[in-house]
Amino acid sequence: MALLDEMTALAQAGGAAVLAAAATDGWHRFSDRAARLLGRGDPALEGAAAERLARTAAALRAASDEDERERVGAEHARLWRDEFAGLLTAPGSADIDQVMTELRTLAEEFGSQPSSAGQSIVNTTFNGPANVQYGHHSRQNIRFGAAE
Repeated sequence: MALLDEMTALAQAGGAAVLAAAATDGWHRFSDRAARLLGRGDPALEGAAAERLARTAAALRAASDEDERERVGAEHARLWRDEFAGLLTAPGSADIDQVMTELRTLAEEFGSQPSSAGQSIVNTTFNGPANVQYGHHSRQNIRFGAAE
């Protein structure tokens, strides 16, 4: 995998990890570590990152229903993906390998592992009704019965 592809996957996984962690008891541990990573040793940058992370968690908690939570989550996942991409491509990053390792560790620990390849279904035959779900943290609602 090319370095740029790996960085893109890590940034995506980092954005997804923010959302995954926000819904857990480990949020404070995650947000402290993520803020430290984003702060790059600068207390002011770390504090600003911690505030942005707190706003994300608050926005997800404030969502009134599942549709709004999904919309807010998608918006914040994009914001954090871009934030982590900026960190990974920042000029003057002293040790990009260390930053990538730390981001990968966060993403893996909070259940959002970057993939080195796209997801696919290959050589599969379905004989009869089938239901397929794929993707990272995909959600599926299945209802049986007469339409209302």
